[in-house]
Amino acid sequence: MVAYWAENARPLGAFFGTTALRHITPEQIAAYQNARIDAGRAPKTVNGELSVLRQVLRHARLWYRFQEDYRALKNTKPPVGQALTDDAQKRLSEAARSKPEWIFAYVASALAFYCGLRACEIRGLQWKHVDWDHARIQIRRSKTPAGWRDPSLNDACARALKELHTRAKVVGFADTEHYLFPWHGRDKKIDPSRPMTTWRSAWRSLRKAAGLDHVRFHDGRHTALTRLAENGQPDWVIQAQMGHVSPTMMRTYSHIRRKALDEAAAALEPSFKLTFPRHRANKPASHDTCDRLMSQFTSQWDELKKEIHENTKGIGSPSWTIFELGSSSPQPDFLRN
Repeated sequence: MVAYWAENARPLGAFFGTTALRHITPEQIAAYQNARIDAGRAPKTVNGELSVLRQVLRHARLWYRFQEDYRALKNTKPPVGQALTDDAQKRLSEAARSKPEWIFAYVASALAFYCGLRACEIRGLQWKHVDWDHARIQIRRSKTPAGWRDPSLNDACARALKELHTRAKVVGFADTEHYLFPWHGRDKKIDPSRPMTTWRSAWRSLRKAAGLDHVRFHDGRHTALTRLAENGQPDWVIQAQMGHVSPTMMRTYSHIRRKALDEAAAALEPSFKLTFPRHRANKPASHDTCDRLMSQFTSQWDELKKEIHENTKGIGSPSWTIFELGSSSPQPDFLRN
């Protein structure tokens, strides 16, 4: 949560500078939106940045000045996430294990692709959050508290974490309060009491070695979501394992789940052909018979309309007659002419 605030507060601070909160105007917020869009930022990113400012203004009891004029930007950009194939994931995993110095990128990608964790959640992990006995991991640092959860670990994630823990014990970085991904300084010093800020360089080198230059780190979470959807997992299971997933994103993956259900229905198709007994169709009615029936229906309908017209005289609304037509009891006195 702190990392989320810090990340979104930087562009706000650069734009508003030392402007006091009470001097910020709705026009300045609109100018900020335009400036960030012109800088190539997505509407969702800009809305996330302004959500931090909105919370600060609410805490200062100043948001009432903006709530009538503020409009969040509409996110018209389609989702850019992609799900990697099994072959691509294998290539990425093999490349990550090819060099000892890529151990952090290897473990981080395993947690992203095989557990669905976000980058900010991975960076916030401490060894006290790993439950070895029950193969679970506690997420207590996410974009919002809605992302806090205790997802289960599969064998791939458990093996990667044990490998990292073994190496951490060798250098004395395996205390419960130490971060799994410790801070690396420019002078090559490592501080396990602080979390790593980024693994961008290692990730770029890793995906280049795997021949996957187009893959983003966040595609690991998209891949995990796709796998759960393909297996037809219900929403509550996906939420428990992956944390908060926006309704828009859930709708994005709904067609994948429908495909899985269609494939399940096809798998249940019997191997033999079902046959049903044939029944002789009734002889079609002649034109004379149809004309006679229509004439009889028309005459009855004319009589019904006449009855409705007589019953609605003096009544303010025709809806009263609908109630009365379905009743065989005498009309109340206040409905009679």
